[in-house]
Amino acid sequence: MPKMSQPSALLHSAHKPNRLVRNLGLTFFEAVITRGLNFFLILLLTRTLGPSEYGKYSFIFVAVSVMSALFDFGMENTAVRFSARDKAQMDPIFGLYLILKLGILTIVIVILVLAQHWLFSAFNKSELMVFMPFLIVGLLGESLFFVNDTYCQANQWFQLRAILNIVRFLICFLLIGTLFFYKALTLHWVLYVYAIPFLFSLLFLGQYIKFISAFWKSDLPRTLMTEIVGYQKWMFIYSVANNLLSRLDFLMLGLWVSYAQLGIYNAAVQLCTIIAFLPLVLGKVLLPTLSDLDESQVFHISEKIIPHTLLLVFVALTLIPMSPLAIPFLFGKQYELSIGIFQVLVMAYAASLMSMPFEQALYSLGKPDVLCASRYGQLAVIILLNAILIPFWGIYGAAVSNLIGRLLYLLQTRLHYLRYQQAVCEKKEPQWVVGS
Repeated sequence: MPKMSQPSALLHSAHKPNRLVRNLGLTFFEAVITRGLNFFLILLLTRTLGPSEYGKYSFIFVAVSVMSALFDFGMENTAVRFSARDKAQMDPIFGLYLILKLGILTIVIVILVLAQHWLFSAFNKSELMVFMPFLIVGLLGESLFFVNDTYCQANQWFQLRAILNIVRFLICFLLIGTLFFYKALTLHWVLYVYAIPFLFSLLFLGQYIKFISAFWKSDLPRTLMTEIVGYQKWMFIYSVANNLLSRLDFLMLGLWVSYAQLGIYNAAVQLCTIIAFLPLVLGKVLLPTLSDLDESQVFHISEKIIPHTLLLVFVALTLIPMSPLAIPFLFGKQYELSIGIFQVLVMAYAASLMSMPFEQALYSLGKPDVLCASRYGQLAVIILLNAILIPFWGIYGAAVSNLIGRLLYLLQTRLHYLRYQQAVCEKKEPQWVVGS
């Protein structure tokens, strides 16, 4: 990227904090509204379906969430970073992103259809195979909606992004609320909610055609393609571990515990969205904001964010003493086992929140490679701990493994951040970087 002249660079930098604060405000507002609507949906589902049926719903929900994120392979971050840096190539870059995404989805869906008996049997969930059409529609809808969301993020159209997400959740809320009102809130009818993002994404068909057309008509520079491939290589490696970790605890629990236990565990996880959405909010705004800054500016802004993040962590931890009264009141006494799970997971998600400034700074500086070893180390530790603890402690074992893994990742990202910051100050490349 060509260097800006000194006056324009100073003006550009001066506008960054104002834009950052505005975008954070919009994204936080969106998250509060959507998470608020989602919270009421959880109350309706947990109380009406009960732990066992809610556990079945949770299994399909987690499968859709994990696959839609996993099979993006980190291309979202790559598209945002290079679009923010090379704005003239934004549409061709998103055309490449969409073509790759559609190709991957086609392969995944064919495999799901051909291997569905084996896949459901491997998780001891053969009775859920009847819901495969909902899983496929949900995967398509979430994946395509992800492209719209990412394009808004790359352009820093956070107001439009907020409107789209809020409208989507409002439609889901109206559907579930209508089913509840007419006493038709059963597992089968609830799963029709997965058609909403799919139908929503069809409205953007013209935009998808525009992306693909721009890619075919454009000749992306060889140097840019080389950079994209080099960056995406590490994002692919990193994202596999990162997305598996998002709900690895739930997937491994499915091998050992009942649907009722899965429902109790997922109720605690969903309640933790009060905290879990914060790293996502900050990350969505910080990545495009930091990606077109130089190294010193990235560290300058990150250092300002760290104290505020620490304050959010302390606020989040105050939820722990409130949970013994709040959870039975919200979900009913049949979910009392969620209390201990929630308390452990609050600490786990607080650790993830604290690691966010360090992680986003390294992303924006084009260093996803240094995070890969940390994520795979975390993945290995959690798999090992889950295999040991879940057979003995059940859902508590999964929560403890989650906490330990996230604390280790926080420690490692902090160390990487400090080492790279020191190397930048000394104007030399850090010795621990394994790729470029």
